[in-house]
Amino acid sequence: MLPGRFAVSDTTFFVDAVGTHAGTALERCRDRWGPATGLLADGYHLSSRDPMRWESAIVSDLSCQQNLIRSLDGLARLTGAELWQQVAEEWIGNALQKLRDDESDLWYWGGHTAWDLGTDQILRGNHELKCVFPYYEYLHRIDPESTSGFIDAFWHAHIWDWSTLLFNRHGEYESWDRTTRFGKSFDGTDSLPLLENTALSFINTGSDLIYSATEAYRLAGDRAPFDWGLRLLSCYEAIRHPNTGLAGYQFNHRDPCRVRQSFLGQMGERADVNETSVITNNVIGARYGRVAVCLLNQAMLLGDEGAPFVDLVCRDLDALARHSWQSNTGTFQPALNDGTLLTPEHTEDVGYCQPVKLRPVKANGLLLLSYARAFRVTGNQAFGQMAHDVARAMGWGDLDTGPVNFQTLGSISTQTEDTRAHGGQNDACALEALLDLHAASGDERLLTSAVSLG
Repeated sequence: MLPGRFAVSDTTFFVDAVGTHAGTALERCRDRWGPATGLLADGYHLSSRDPMRWESAIVSDLSCQQNLIRSLDGLARLTGAELWQQVAEEWIGNALQKLRDDESDLWYWGGHTAWDLGTDQILRGNHELKCVFPYYEYLHRIDPESTSGFIDAFWHAHIWDWSTLLFNRHGEYESWDRTTRFGKSFDGTDSLPLLENTALSFINTGSDLIYSATEAYRLAGDRAPFDWGLRLLSCYEAIRHPNTGLAGYQFNHRDPCRVRQSFLGQMGERADVNETSVITNNVIGARYGRVAVCLLNQAMLLGDEGAPFVDLVCRDLDALARHSWQSNTGTFQPALNDGTLLTPEHTEDVGYCQPVKLRPVKANGLLLLSYARAFRVTGNQAFGQMAHDVARAMGWGDLDTGPVNFQTLGSISTQTEDTRAHGGQNDACALEALLDLHAASGDERLLTSAVSLG
């Protein structure tokens, strides 16, 4: 039995809790503030129950609502209740048509575009996805044509130069020549990193491109985007330091350099200090956290064809453990890709690498999940040990000595402003990490700990 009142085999409590949450979200976010749109508001305030607003507008951004789709689909599968599936099918079937831009085939969603529920109009900026990783499996199930069209458009709206795969995180809602679909040639990575002053080849958008390409292949058997996804993956591999194995956030940088502008002393004069070589706390949370987990997820789905994803993540996590992890403080320290550790004292409040970006990253659920999932996928004991070390630094004690009683622990995960990950998100990642460790080891104490955390 668990500490408290739940047995490991008791799933009813958790399914009911998710059902209550999903039902509440659907009720409080359903559109009732203007013309009927069939869309959902992005969120609501827990105390007042009023909808969240952007400036004065009540907005709907489907990219922010992907986990609700996952919840509804999961509830339908687990309970067999048709209601959940009916609600999801009606909502998403309507949304994918309503939010589709006829010129580009992109959807109106993401970091700079949403739908105003009060006026039934687009709040239109440019197109941007950053570590969103939409639930394409469900979107494709509901509307395969629109979903496949979106993935094609996503690539063609963001790639600037197919020969190098230089891209920008911002794409435009505009027409493109569909007869040239993925019909260009790639020159390889010998020219990387690129010196280019306008594009932003951030890995948080690059990973969304790669993820969409793998889903196009997995769901529709479309090999062309998958091959380009592997080529884009190779660009992030190409910027890895040959000695340390550390790698940064993007494969192009600027001159004059926004990063060197921030650094004091000789480091501000080093030519190798730039946007491709600095690993800030945000980079740790993105490349070594969210992106790592996404790529490992895809590798599990792809089988042998996912090996390049596993290889990149393993090299990343091994290098981070060797060069960034500080076991005495339980933190990951920002660094240059040559292994030079960075602190806020190295920079000033100008440029692209200000002191706040060089604060250490406390052990947290996201990075615990990276190492736990890597252990599950590879069986590499070094990743398993690193996961245990991160858990210990989070205040969990030794996972090998017995189940963790989270009802009495008083601390579940770590809220870390420097990774832009809230405590609740870290808690969810920590829960998945415990399940991964259990799947990899078969240790029932880890499952007991996971149920306690849940």
